Amino acid sequence: MVVILFPAGAFGSTIEYALRNFSNELASIEGTVLDNGSMHSYQKEFHPTTIDKWDQVDQWQIATPVYPGLDFLSPVNTVQQIKNKISAEQKLILIHFDTVDQVYRNHLFAYYKTYKFWEDILKDKPSQWNPKYTSVADMQPYEIREALSFLPDNTHDYLQVAKQKQHNWLCVTPDDILYNFKNTVITMLDYCDLTLDSQCDIDSFYTKWFEKQQYIVKEFKTIQMILKSLQGEPYHWSSLSIMGEAIVQHVLRTQGMEIACYNLNQFPTTTQELKNILINNKESNEH
Repeated sequence: MVVILFPAGAFGSTIEYALRNFSNELASIEGTVLDNGSMHSYQKEFHPTTIDKWDQVDQWQIATPVYPGLDFLSPVNTVQQIKNKISAEQKLILIHFDTVDQVYRNHLFAYYKTYKFWEDILKDKPSQWNPKYTSVADMQPYEIREALSFLPDNTHDYLQVAKQKQHNWLCVTPDDILYNFKNTVITMLDYCDLTLDSQCDIDSFYTKWFEKQQYIVKEFKTIQMILKSLQGEPYHWSSLSIMGEAIVQHVLRTQGMEIACYNLNQFPTTTQELKNILINNKESNEH
């Protein structure tokens, strides 16, 4: 039995598909890359969301738990729970982050591919903004952006996950999958005692899959350019997703600046417009 332990958005469904369709030993499954870049076109074999379901794990060939998950534990606590549950004979592939940028970028991947995940996280927020709100749909864009901007506060916890790895686990990053797909899949197959099907067209699959990730990769590069432009050359960009805007707001907060966000339902699209609404946290706290 193989466990693929991954953060939502970090290609866990793609890896289960690859193990099944590019190996000789496992039965292939029907699935296509969806327009949003996800592989949610098939049903994962065993995708537990609560720890009590883990007792069923031996019934399946591949399990795909996510972290944070399993009764909404933190990333590290989720991994610790899994670590305590699996045996030494079971194979575990840990997809983890090794840079802050990987964590931030994955929030974009998760937003576009698993929006219900974000709706579930925000479900208790509407009434905190306005007692008349009954759902996320009632919230204004600036309120959603503000709420989302605090989600990356667990970035440090995500980066601590790698420290939980065991000597017999295979650890990879999203970048390994995104930019070195074929070699990474072959390494996973070897680790899982599977062999590459010589008839499979892994290169053709990767070309199609990679192309459909590019709109997210490009948006994150735009976010990086926006943040860099505040210290350098002026920059103009097209609109970002609400999650992209939230990431910008979050990073600025970590740098000691807040956005004057009340009623800011239209996010800036130039460096100067963004500078005009920045508030230095230190100065604000001194007044």
